[in-house]
Amino acid sequence: MPDLLTHLLRSNGLQMQLLRIYWYSDDDDQAVFDNQTMRWVHSETVDGGASLVRVMINDLENIVRYGAVQTLVIASDDDRLIATIDQAKLAGCSVCLLADERAASLSRLMQEDPTWARLLREADRRLIVPASDLAQAFGAQDGLMVDSSAQNETLKAIVNEWWDEQSNNAKIALRDEVPLIRGLPNEADRELLLRGKNKLGRALTFQEKRMTRDLARRVVVGEGDVPVNTVTQVPDDAAN
Repeated sequence: MPDLLTHLLRSNGLQMQLLRIYWYSDDDDQAVFDNQTMRWVHSETVDGGASLVRVMINDLENIVRYGAVQTLVIASDDDRLIATIDQAKLAGCSVCLLADERAASLSRLMQEDPTWARLLREADRRLIVPASDLAQAFGAQDGLMVDSSAQNETLKAIVNEWWDEQSNNAKIALRDEVPLIRGLPNEADRELLLRGKNKLGRALTFQEKRMTRDLARRVVVGEGDVPVNTVTQVPDDAAN
């Protein structure tokens, strides 16, 4: 992780020393690393990421308040951080957000994943990392890498099953709400993440969460089908 961040900073012309990493997880693996602080939070399937966002906001506000650093590098796709990022910029901090290759075209990303695109637009700089490196660094454990085609089919099947099980009233409510908030309601988000975790036998990676949310949003608003009749399992030896 430190090597990846240091390389990113330098390749983007940011010659600075990495002071500390704050790592947020619902799984304490008891590992100890220099210059890294572990923050335990509830799983997204429990509270929709509310505790994660709350702890991140608290850390960001304190770092900015005490003037500890001039540059913040954040890896998150949660737009609930937008207000805090804006306050950090007003206080004089430069805010960088990690993103995969899709961030190279924010106009297109706004159509594909509007929630994440809104967050990325708030950054002073977007540090682009290959999606495979980003997933491994911030989502996968023990070097887990999943074949992208199998991954996509599995996530489509999860979304397809979830949508088919919704009542007509629930579908109508979602079709009304999702375009307004340009994302998924917290309850639907939690349910999808839990279904994904149960199906894969592990927590979804950073990239898988975004893909699942985008697929669900698209099927709700009718922008695309999720035409999968069978579930394609990720191979057992790929699960952690």
